[in-house]
Amino acid sequence: MQRYGIIGYPLAQTLSPLVHNWGFRRFGLDGDNVYEAWPTPPEDLAAFMTRFRATPILGLSVTLPHKTAILEHVDVVTDLGQAVGAANTLFWRNGSLWADNTDVEGFCRPLVMRKINATAALVLGCGGAARAALVGLKRLGVPRVAVTGRTAAKAAALAREFGLEQVAWENRAGFPATLLVNATPMGMVGKFEGVSPYPVEALQPHCTTYDLVYNPYATCFAREAAAAGAAVVPGMEMFLYQAIEQFRLWTGRVLPDDELRQVLMEALYGSPA
Repeated sequence: MQRYGIIGYPLAQTLSPLVHNWGFRRFGLDGDNVYEAWPTPPEDLAAFMTRFRATPILGLSVTLPHKTAILEHVDVVTDLGQAVGAANTLFWRNGSLWADNTDVEGFCRPLVMRKINATAALVLGCGGAARAALVGLKRLGVPRVAVTGRTAAKAAALAREFGLEQVAWENRAGFPATLLVNATPMGMVGKFEGVSPYPVEALQPHCTTYDLVYNPYATCFAREAAAAGAAVVPGMEMFLYQAIEQFRLWTGRVLPDDELRQVLMEALYGSPA
């Protein structure tokens, strides 16, 4: 049996086993392949990676809090992984262990498919999701990109690293964005669910909003943007396409996005797409 899996901590809510085991069944690969969840606290990462190389495990998804630390445990980091400064996918090539970041592809694909060509983008947030979004926006050739965050020092450091504009959090509504990207946890199920990262009165019909939060499906930010007449890209799309890219790296097969979207909609929200 060929093994794949995900490491992170905690992992109780991960959908990755559902996605990839569905993919194996979809292509008749489930008899030889299995995808598992391996909860791994930070202090156990080095020991896990020693076992990973010895087993061997053919592919690995990496989530919080290991996306940066994992770079120390591989042989090669792709250009995208280096640009983001984090990896979420490990795979083997010619006996070497590679680290890549499929979050960038996951972020870009929904924008390309919708033919959204932003002239100015504002990324709200300074964490790992923001880093992937910033690399994606550069990849898409967006001419003007800025970052903002509730912690000014973090936003300033990120802006310096990527050579971008920094916008003060209190002045974010003044930036002439045609694309707003929420890379904060604001709107997520739990204590932030009823919170939006952007002032509702500043939302404009000409703007596209992209919320990287995918649970709930319609966040407060997304609902307010739709009510203002703005186009909305739901966060589940990024998760969907980063998983499709992972599966392609491991198997060479491309999961059908329409079928996988249905699986995720039912698992997350109890209803079809």
